[in-house]
Amino acid sequence: MTVVHRVMDPRLLRYFVVLAEELHFGRAAERLNLSQPPLSAAIKRLETQVGVKLFGRTSRKVLLTPAGQVYLREVRQILERLSEAAEAARREERGESGQLSVGYKSGSLNTALPQAVRLFRQQHPDVELKLYEMNVFEVQPALLRGDVQVGLLYPARLDLRLSFEVMFSEPLMLALPQGHPLARLDRVPLRLIANEPFVRYQRVVQPECYDAISELCRSAGFWPQVVQEVATGSAAVSLISAGLGVGLVPSSQRQASDGRVEYRFLDGPTVSVDFAAAWHRTDSSVLTAAFVAQMRAAGQAFTKQEQGFAGLLAG
Repeated sequence: MTVVHRVMDPRLLRYFVVLAEELHFGRAAERLNLSQPPLSAAIKRLETQVGVKLFGRTSRKVLLTPAGQVYLREVRQILERLSEAAEAARREERGESGQLSVGYKSGSLNTALPQAVRLFRQQHPDVELKLYEMNVFEVQPALLRGDVQVGLLYPARLDLRLSFEVMFSEPLMLALPQGHPLARLDRVPLRLIANEPFVRYQRVVQPECYDAISELCRSAGFWPQVVQEVATGSAAVSLISAGLGVGLVPSSQRQASDGRVEYRFLDGPTVSVDFAAAWHRTDSSVLTAAFVAQMRAAGQAFTKQEQGFAGLLAG
């Protein structure tokens, strides 16, 4: 028999299985909603493609050949895998499976990220969620390379190839060493820290916070007495807790405090820093959209939490 090498039509495989189960062309054709001649022609075409006789035919009955019995076992596995593959594709399309990578800066762990991760994992238990801690210089390039699908960062100076949505805004709070005289005040006028040793973010690392703090101090008529510059909020809090100075930090940084830092809102004008989720403009993934939605929900909850904290301090 001449073997014709071509991609196997799954319909031929299903026709073969039904006939192998019925061992009768009439009953098999009825199950397949076919007339008998097309089914017979399809089986002959399959045997030509496989290169062996799959059925032995007599005038009274149809039997599987030994080769047909082996082929039946293998074809059933193939059809099962095809069904599984189709379902896997549908689940991926619905966002029920797959993989999502998220790049975040360390300060995100003090904000809405943990809650967003919990929500996402509850609703997408079969999705492999990978989280990568990065510094502020790494998140954008990782998004542009496709190493991560979602980036959590300050949204200033974003590449035009990226889309973003602000998840929440954080007011800057005054962080003071425990027992500092200014901690006696419920709200601290900014001018009172004009002569205090000041711990400040490095502009090259945290330009958003640096610029916000600089503008706030300028509007109050002074330039801070900087004794140390830091790369992260957690570093600022650690140095302030050691008594090195005071500093202005996003309100969520109090979550990283060891209890030796006191936080006060400013009396008078203050500024906030935006925190955003970003993704590539060409990304239409259901999973990306789902994670951004969970960040949005978690961001709203985080904002309410921060507002409650502010009200507690004010009270």
